[in-house]
Amino acid sequence: MQEVKSSQETIIAEIRAYQEFIDEWEQELLKVQADLDKCKERVLLLNELKQRVTPGSRTETVKTNINIAVDEVVELTKKESHLSGNIKTYQEFVFELNKML
Repeated sequence: MQEVKSSQETIIAEIRAYQEFIDEWEQELLKVQADLDKCKERVLLLNELKQRVTPGSRTETVKTNINIAVDEVVELTKKESHLSGNIKTYQEFVFELNKML
């Protein structure tokens, strides 16, 4: 009987630990998604600006800024995907652990 109780306590502790990771990643994911939205908006605004600037050095500056912003979108999208994957995996662990209780 003591072994079962000890096993259940271990499982509950694991669930809590996984849940802490999930909570942290969900908070980070919210920040990444907000940054991603801002970055996408910046790309749209820069593309609009590119249509309105006169040819010359300004055009190149805008193009460079667009490329930088697009690179940031790519990186943030990768980070978003990674965090979402981690959250999903750990949620599955928690689900399986709960079934063991």
